[in-house]
Amino acid sequence: MNCLSEDNVQLLDLPDELILNIMNKVKPHVLLLSSIITIGNNRLEQLALDKCHSIDLTFDYVQSPYETLIQRFYLDIMPHIVNNIQSLTLTIRHIPHIITFAEKNFNGTLPNLTHLKIMIGKQHDQTGTPYTVHRSRMKHYRIFRRSKPLLPIIPQFVRLEGYIGSRILYTVRCSPLIRSIVSFELDDECILPIVSNPENADIISQIESISCPHLKQLTMKIYQNIIHYEECIVSLLQRFSNIEYLTLLLAIDGTTSRLNNFINGFDLEKDIVSYMPNLRQFNFHIRTIFENATHIEIDTIRQSFLKYQKGSVDCAVDYFNNNYSQCQIYSLPFIGNRLDFISNRFPLFNMNKTFSMVTMLLLFDDVKPFENLFFARIARDLPCLRTLELFNELEQQEKTRVTTINLEFTHLSTLILFDIHMDYAEQFLYRSHLPCLFELVIDKDILLTIIAQDQQQARDNCSKVENLLTSETYCDSVDAVRKFFPLVSH
Repeated sequence: MNCLSEDNVQLLDLPDELILNIMNKVKPHVLLLSSIITIGNNRLEQLALDKCHSIDLTFDYVQSPYETLIQRFYLDIMPHIVNNIQSLTLTIRHIPHIITFAEKNFNGTLPNLTHLKIMIGKQHDQTGTPYTVHRSRMKHYRIFRRSKPLLPIIPQFVRLEGYIGSRILYTVRCSPLIRSIVSFELDDECILPIVSNPENADIISQIESISCPHLKQLTMKIYQNIIHYEECIVSLLQRFSNIEYLTLLLAIDGTTSRLNNFINGFDLEKDIVSYMPNLRQFNFHIRTIFENATHIEIDTIRQSFLKYQKGSVDCAVDYFNNNYSQCQIYSLPFIGNRLDFISNRFPLFNMNKTFSMVTMLLLFDDVKPFENLFFARIARDLPCLRTLELFNELEQQEKTRVTTINLEFTHLSTLILFDIHMDYAEQFLYRSHLPCLFELVIDKDILLTIIAQDQQQARDNCSKVENLLTSETYCDSVDAVRKFFPLVSH
């Protein structure tokens, strides 16, 4: 106790600015609040309260040493900070706690809450470290890849079905908490039941009864293919007549959604914009996917955006050999940080570096191989790239004969190489410098070939990998793999 008192005295001797700098370094934020508020020091409490306008509850506390701290947070801390909270970001696990607290103390609301973001929570239970790829999901990976060729699965393939999915929508629909919300976001990596279950009429009825009379800003990110676009997404958006700022980042399964064709400018105007008379800004990136689609010229899509300012919208159309096709329409400047199923025909590179902020990229082409020059442009024009997933089984036709390193992907931490030709493994592991590679997902046979060839640059690139996932187990080669990946737990 005396030691604690001495530490407090030393802390209190510091100026406010330095104390605030220390507070900013305490993670998770809830730990700071639970350690300072109600301890009896008015100065520290006031400094902490000044930081309570935005609360982040995205740490997974189950099985962590902070579980009892969270109990104290809801019982003792929330009553002191509730009037300060304007923005709340939380995982599904915290939804019942927040709703219960609001119902017991403030008639179901948080008085000044205007921004709400619901996250799925994909962190390690004990450390809180986020992960991209999880071993338990890998057995489903190729099944879904074969049955749904243009369905993105990474990261993590989180599916919200049954109880969990219904709980989110039930909360949105029924809680008085939502009625004060001005800005709402839903995690971009979840798969709601509306995406995966075409028979879920209960979910649709819940969506139809959602009411957010004060909502002015909405961000909706659903990268997994939506199969109830008109019933769920369009009908929901048409209820929000007060929206002023709208961001839609969507992937739509046009075949199962029973659409007539790719979503275009006319559709956006008719189904969405015309229902929002106060709309000031509309940012979008919408990818529509069809199986056995009728061929449409890209100029036909562009003509649907004639009323938009020149240069404010662009599009790309792909017809793949697997009988699937897709059309991507997006507003400019581009506001997303993710691109899925990008082919050689997508205008990824230009003088304006339109996609320079992209951090997650999925490359797919069964018409033409990706050549060395293509990857060189990625390294140059996508400097923020952190996750790269590649699907292409076509042999490169313009193979470089240079054996030295000629490309560097400075921030790339996750590399996924399933269903590829061996050329692409060599492209990244032999002829590229990957100083931050942390996760590698790769075909087992290709991995063993790389290990057998024992190339030094491949060893360097793999030396920092901590999460290694393969298409099949490698029990018969575990010793060789262990030597190549010294940090991986086998």
